[in-house]
Amino acid sequence: MIKFGTLCHVLDSCLASPMTERAVGRIVEVVSAPYEAPSERYLPGTYYDVLFEGWTFYCRSDKLVPISDPDADLGNWEDEFIDAADSLPETPSTPWRAGSRRSGR
Repeated sequence: MIKFGTLCHVLDSCLASPMTERAVGRIVEVVSAPYEAPSERYLPGTYYDVLFEGWTFYCRSDKLVPISDPDADLGNWEDEFIDAADSLPETPSTPWRAGSRRSGR
């Protein structure tokens, strides 16, 4: 179950009407509890209402990829990065040369 307030990415494979296709491939916010398909005209499954640019659309759960959890405890993430950087070994710097390319081999 996706929680209310969760940010999700709408998969590019989502088929949408011209009005709602603006949210396909974008980040939306879940603004409802899950519900079953509202009528027989819809594909069966679980749906959510999602908010995008001030508009509310419905979206099937299999087309939503959660990218945030509103209940997650983020703590002081800045401090974690600072502490991690302090523990990295020092490496000699290599100047970047214009026209140089990195090999993918």
